[in-house]
Amino acid sequence: MVYQFIERTAIPAWGPQQSQPLIAAGTVAGAMDATFSNTSTLELFQLSSDDSDKSLESLSKVEANARFQRLAWSASSGPGVIAGGLENGDITVWDARKLLDHDDAPVVHTSSAHTGSVGGLEFNPFAPNLMASGSANGEVFIWDIVSDFKSYSPGPRSQRLDLVTDLCWNNQVQHILATASNSGSLVVWDLRSRREVISLGSVGAIGQGSSRPGISAAEWNPQSATQLVTASSDDSSPVVMLWDLRNAQAPSSTLAGGHQRGILSLSWCRKDSGLLLSSGKDNRTVCWNPESGAIVGELPPSSNWVYDVQWNQANPNLLSGASFDGRISLYSLSRESDSPVDDPFAPRASTPFAPSLSLKSPPKWLARPCGASFGFGGQLVHFNQTGPLVSISEFVSEPELAQQAQRLEDVLEGGRAAELCGERAQGGEREWQVLQILFEEDARDKLVRFLGFDKDQVKARIKDLVKPTTPIEEKKEAEEEEEENPFASSSADGDDFFDKPPPPQAVDDLAVAFSGAFRIYDKSKDIGSEDADGLITRAILLGDVEAAVTLCMEQELFADALILAPYGSPDLAARVQKEYFAKRAQQAAYVRLLHAIVSGDLSDIVNNADLSEWDEVLALLCTYAQGDQFSALCEALGQRLLREGEGGNAVVCFLASGNLDKVAGIWIKDKKDVRTLHELVERVAVFRSAVQFVDSGVEPFLLAPLYDCYVEYAGVLAAQGLFDIAAKYLDRVPADYQASAALPVLRNRLALTDITPWTVVPIGPIQQPIQPAQPVQPVQQPVQQLVQPPVQQQQQQQQQMYGAYPTAYPTTTMPAAQHYSTAQPAYPSGGFAPAYQQPGVFQPPPPQPLNPASIPTGFTPPPRRDDVPWNDPPMMAKAAKRPSQAAAKPSAIVSPFPNGRDTPPPAQMAQAVGPPRGGFVPNTGKSLPPPPPGFAPPSQPPVHPGFVPQPMQMQPGFVPQPMPTHQQQAPSQSMRGQIVSAPPPARPDAVASAAAIAAAAVPKAVGPKYPSGDRSHLPEEWKPTVAGLTGHLARAKQFAAPGQKRMVEDAERRLLALFDSMNCDEVKGKEKLVPLFEGVVQNIDARHFAAALNVQAEIMAVSPELTSSVVGVKHLVNVLKTLPM
Repeated sequence: MVYQFIERTAIPAWGPQQSQPLIAAGTVAGAMDATFSNTSTLELFQLSSDDSDKSLESLSKVEANARFQRLAWSASSGPGVIAGGLENGDITVWDARKLLDHDDAPVVHTSSAHTGSVGGLEFNPFAPNLMASGSANGEVFIWDIVSDFKSYSPGPRSQRLDLVTDLCWNNQVQHILATASNSGSLVVWDLRSRREVISLGSVGAIGQGSSRPGISAAEWNPQSATQLVTASSDDSSPVVMLWDLRNAQAPSSTLAGGHQRGILSLSWCRKDSGLLLSSGKDNRTVCWNPESGAIVGELPPSSNWVYDVQWNQANPNLLSGASFDGRISLYSLSRESDSPVDDPFAPRASTPFAPSLSLKSPPKWLARPCGASFGFGGQLVHFNQTGPLVSISEFVSEPELAQQAQRLEDVLEGGRAAELCGERAQGGEREWQVLQILFEEDARDKLVRFLGFDKDQVKARIKDLVKPTTPIEEKKEAEEEEEENPFASSSADGDDFFDKPPPPQAVDDLAVAFSGAFRIYDKSKDIGSEDADGLITRAILLGDVEAAVTLCMEQELFADALILAPYGSPDLAARVQKEYFAKRAQQAAYVRLLHAIVSGDLSDIVNNADLSEWDEVLALLCTYAQGDQFSALCEALGQRLLREGEGGNAVVCFLASGNLDKVAGIWIKDKKDVRTLHELVERVAVFRSAVQFVDSGVEPFLLAPLYDCYVEYAGVLAAQGLFDIAAKYLDRVPADYQASAALPVLRNRLALTDITPWTVVPIGPIQQPIQPAQPVQPVQQPVQQLVQPPVQQQQQQQQQMYGAYPTAYPTTTMPAAQHYSTAQPAYPSGGFAPAYQQPGVFQPPPPQPLNPASIPTGFTPPPRRDDVPWNDPPMMAKAAKRPSQAAAKPSAIVSPFPNGRDTPPPAQMAQAVGPPRGGFVPNTGKSLPPPPPGFAPPSQPPVHPGFVPQPMQMQPGFVPQPMPTHQQQAPSQSMRGQIVSAPPPARPDAVASAAAIAAAAVPKAVGPKYPSGDRSHLPEEWKPTVAGLTGHLARAKQFAAPGQKRMVEDAERRLLALFDSMNCDEVKGKEKLVPLFEGVVQNIDARHFAAALNVQAEIMAVSPELTSSVVGVKHLVNVLKTLPM
C-alpha cells in the first residue's frame, strides 16, 4: 500500500510546490536509531516517478545543532524557507534554494528566544512571512522573516498555558491563532488586539486542576472560522473533539471509536473539510468525516507509534505518516489501480502511483465542481457546489433554427407560402423561382417565359417576315390573335382539320380570291397528254378522291392532298398524314414537333431530343401536354437529365411534374447539417403546399428518405422545445413506417405531452354492433343524378342500401382541390362519348382543365376490382388501425399547377385520348338525356346479416348507358358500383345461390413454384447471399435489444420472402443483382454498414420490384450496427 518511503526517524514537512513534490525531514527528538548517533540533520527528498521499492535518496543534507520537535516549510519566495523548532529551544531557518544548490551557508536565521523545547511551529497561510512558535512556560512568539526576524508576543502570557504542544493559524481569519498546552487548555489569540480572546478545556476536566488530560494536537476547520478540533494523548480518552467557538462550554461533537490509545497528531485537509487525519499510539492512522463523525478510511497500520501525519496541502493527493519504526511512509490517493472497477475519482493514466487510502466517496478536489445534462425538449439539468440544489432550465441550442421553424409553421398555417417563395426567389435561386411560379394562376405560361421563351417576341418577328396582307387577311389575323393556341378551335364543336373538311367560309371572305370567270381544265387535251393538274381535276370531277390525293402526294402538293384527304376514307386521311410526315421529316425540325403534336404522342420529343435543348422540350410540354401526360412526360425528361448528371435541370422538370419523391431525393443529397436540414424541410413544405400534395402513406414507401429527414428534423425541433411543430412533422410519417429506429422513441416521448396530433388507439380491433339493414321503399332517381356529385351520391346510395354505418367506419371524402370544375363537360375528353349520344353528330371535347386529380401521384395506384362479379356481396371491411387519421386523410394527389390555366389541346388529336385516369365523371351542372321509358335499374343482392358493407368504387371515366325500352337486363360491366334503387326482397335460397356464385366467380390465386421455406432448389449464385444474410439475421435475433424486436421480426419476414423468390428463381436481372447482394454481405461482414446501406439502395434502384423485400436488408443493417463486435 505504501508506494514510497524514507528510511528516517524524522519530522516531515511537505514543500509548497505542486508540480514538483518535495519533502523535508529533520531528525526527531526523543528517539535513537541503531547507531546510537547523537547528530541531527535536515534532508530534502524528491518523490520518484518509478515504482521502486527502495528508500528515497536525499537531494540535500545539512546538520543542525539539536534534534527537531517541529518542522515547517513556507513559500515566501521561490522554493521558500524551512523553519525548524529544536529541542533545545532554538529556531533555525534555512533557505530551500541554497539547500538544493548545496550552498555552504544555507542558514538564514537562528534564534534562542525560547527557554524550552519548541512544541509548536507554523507559517501563516495568508502571510507566508509570518511564523508562530510556542514552547515551555507558555511562551508564544510571532516572527516576521522579512523584517530581520523580529519577534513579538501575541499578548500577555496566559496563565492557562504551560508547555505549548501545538499551535495553528485560522484558515479564514489571518490574525487569529490557537495554541494548545499539556495543561488541557487551548487558548485563542487575536493578534490585531494582541490579547487572549477565549480558552477551551478538555471534556470532564474543568475544575479538576492538574488531572486534566493534555491537548496534543489542534487544527482549524478549513471552511469555518469558528470551528476547530483537538486531540489528547491520554490513553484514557483517545477521542477527537470538535469545538464551535459560538458555544465554547463544551465540544459540539466527539469523534470516538477510531483509536484505542492516545492521539498524537492531527491534519485537516484544506481542499476538503470532510477529510481529517489522526494518528496515535495504537499505530493507526484514521481518516474521519468531522461532520458525520464516521470513519471514511484508514491507512495501513504501522509497527510503532505514528507520531506525525500530514496532508500535502499543495497537492492533497499525497500524504505522509511518520512512525517510530524508523520510516516516513508516503501515500497517494491517485495511483492507478489494478482493479477493473471504474473508480469515479480514479487518477489520470499519467499518474504512476496506486491509491493507498480507500475513501467511501471521492474527495471534493476530485469531484465534479459542477455538472450539466441535457434532457428531452431543450431541458438543461445542472448543479454546482454553491448548494445542494439541482436546477432545470430551458436551453435552446439552435435559436436561429427554432425561430425559422416557427416562422415556417406560421407561414404554412396562414396560407402564405407564396410570400415565402417570393422572399427566397429574390436571392436568384432557380428552384425557388420555379416554386413561386407553381402558385401562379397562369403557371404554365410563366414557366415558359421563365425558360426564356417570349410569345410576343416570336409573333413580332414573324410579322416582320410576312408580306403585307389584304384587309380581309388582316381581319382574319386579328381574330386569330385572340385565340390562345394556333391549333385550338374557336367553337366547342369545331372539327379537326385533318379529319373533316373545314366549314364553309363566308362568300365575302373569298370574294377577292375567287372572283371572275375561269375554266376547269383544257378540253383540247386528251387523257393521254393531260398533265398532272388536269388529271387531278378529272379525278375530282369523277369523285375519285383517292386517285387525286395519290397524284398530289406524288407531285409533292402536300397542301392540296391534305385538303382533299378528309373527303375520302378515314384510312386515306391517315395515310396522307403519314406520307407527309415521312417525306418532310428530314426537311425541317418543326415537322417532327408537328407530328408529335398532331399524333398526341410527345414522348418521342422527350426521349430523343438533345438534352442541351431540355428547356425547349419542357416549354413544348407546357404548351401541348394534357393532364396525366404532362406530369409523366416531365418526369421522364427529368429522369433523362438525372442520368446524365444534370441534377439542377432535373429538379426543374420534377417540380413541374409535381413529383415529390424525385425532388426530395435530389434535395436530400445536399443535406449536411442542421441548417441544410431546415432548408430541405422548408422547400418540401412549400412544394407540398404549391401542388396540394397528399401522401398516400402505403408501401412501398417511395418517400422513405424524406420520412427519415422528417424524423431527424422533429428530433431537432423537440430538442428546442417546439413539441407542437415536431409532432406535426412526425404525423407526416406513416404509422406503418418502421425503418427509423428513432421514430417510435420520439413518438413515445411526445406522447407524454399534450400537443400530439395523433390519437392513441388500443391494440386490436374495436368490436361495435352492426345495425341490420332496414328495408326501404324503391326510389326512382333520374339518371343524371348518377354523375353529380359522384362521391356524395355514392355514399347516400350505400346508406339507403345498407342502412346507417357504425361509427367505426368513417367515410372518406375528396379534398376541395380534387373536385372538378363546373365548366368541365359531362363526358371524358379525347373522343370518348356515351353510347346513347345522337348518331351522326360528333362533338369534339373542349380544352381539358389541368385538374389536380388528373396528375399522377408518383405512386402505384391500387388494383381495380374490375374482375369481381357485379352482384357479389362486398367484402368484410377491416377496422382501421388509426380511425382518427383515416377519416381526415384524403386520397393522394399531386398537382403541378393547381391554379394554372386550362391547357389548350390541338383542334382534334388524331389519336383519341381515353377517359381521365383515376377520376370520377366530372360534373357540368347540365342534365343528361333521360332514360327511355320502361328503364329500370338492376336489383341489388340482399344484405347478409353479420357483414359490414364495403364502400363501393365508381369506375373511372364511367358514363351510364340506357337499357332497351322493352326489357330489363342485368347491368353491364360498366354499370359496376352504381346503385339506382333499393333492392327487392330476396328469398333465402337466393341468398345461398348468390354466395355460391360469388365464391365460384373469384379466381383462384396461383401459388409459388415451390413451398415457402424450401431452400432445396436455391440456385448456386444465390447460396452465398442467403447463407450470409441468414447468419446475420440469427445474430440479430439473438443479441438485439428488446426495443428492436419489431424491426428484427419485420426484417425476418421480408428476407424470408426474398429467399423464397430466390429459391423459385423468380428474381429478374440476376446478372446485376447477384454481385450487389454479395457486396451487401461482404460489407456487413466487415462492419462497413454505411457502404452496405448504399449497396442496398442501389439494389432498389436496379430492381424496384424487390423494394419491399430489400427493406428487410436495411432493417437488418440498422440492427447489426448497434450490436457489439
